Amino acid sequence: MSTKCSIAHGGDFHLYNECFDEDGVYLEVEGSPKFEVSPGSVMVRIPAHVWEAIRTFPGVWLEWADKSDAEIREIVEKNVDERIAEWRKAKSKREKAWTSLAGGMVYGGADDPRAKQIRSGLKEMLHRRDLQRRVKRLSQKLIWENSPEGRRKRQKESDRRAARYQAAYKAAETRRNKKAR
Repeated sequence: MSTKCSIAHGGDFHLYNECFDEDGVYLEVEGSPKFEVSPGSVMVRIPAHVWEAIRTFPGVWLEWADKSDAEIREIVEKNVDERIAEWRKAKSKREKAWTSLAGGMVYGGADDPRAKQIRSGLKEMLHRRDLQRRVKRLSQKLIWENSPEGRRKRQKESDRRAARYQAAYKAAETRRNKKAR
């Protein structure tokens, strides 16, 4: 069974998430003769047509990032109530088992107490929201840093650091020259 959740794919590429890695996006390119591997890094040449296809898809879902605690609680309670109702309606043990399995990793068993399922669901959804907020914050920062304004600010900071370094070097050189006399 694959753990890949496809985002986009074509004849020579596959952009996907791994089911258990919530803040990563993976790119598999086939037949691309251009790649480099060195300790700690991999460089893959992405053909322009593949890049254009990739950038039309969201890499990570951020549906929880802007939700409040109250909104998350409401969604979780609704989901738990629906699971419990489905479990109670199930006539056979097999139907009950399938109902309990669906959402079981998030909420626990459908036959568990409602409060326990809600606690479990809240814990998971708040964790997802925190991850998604982190991804959103980091991506917004990266986008800003690579905007013209962000690049200008980084260049000014780099120039200031270089000027401080040069001033410190000159001061040390002056002290050495005075000592040598």
